[in-house]
Amino acid sequence: MLYAGFWKRVLAHIIDSLILWFVFMIIGLIMFVIQAVGDTGPSTAEASLITAGEAPIFTARMIIQILLNLGAVWLYSAIMESSKCRATVGKLALGIVVVDEHNRKLSFGRASARYWSKLISSIILMIGFIMTAFTAKKQALHDLIARAYVVDKRELNHILREQAERGAGM
Repeated sequence: MLYAGFWKRVLAHIIDSLILWFVFMIIGLIMFVIQAVGDTGPSTAEASLITAGEAPIFTARMIIQILLNLGAVWLYSAIMESSKCRATVGKLALGIVVVDEHNRKLSFGRASARYWSKLISSIILMIGFIMTAFTAKKQALHDLIARAYVVDKRELNHILREQAERGAGM
């Protein structure tokens, strides 16, 4: 099996990040226009009842936006990797897919566990991502936790075709 290496996975992440950044920028622009056209903020009287100013309201909006973005990225990753595509757009562009130990697509739960496990790698100074370069099957910490593998799509299709031919030939 041909496992996807560190730099190929980094490039796939960059592609996905650019796509998501573009989508979030468009959504942000739409939200900005809606807010500029309609007065969605609290009145001065309402703001004074809530706080001594608008900073906490702004902070609450930022936290909500961050949580919404995080949820959107999670859903994007988990839905794409648990679909028949078996990969995000960035991975597909580079010809790599995510599979389980039986070369099948991940379940939504396993794809979600894989995504959220990336937080552990981030917390421990990205070591969980860097270990991709040093493990035999090029697995990052989140892959090990979710029992997942990132593999070359053409190689996987070749192996699956051979298995199907052997099964049909019996």
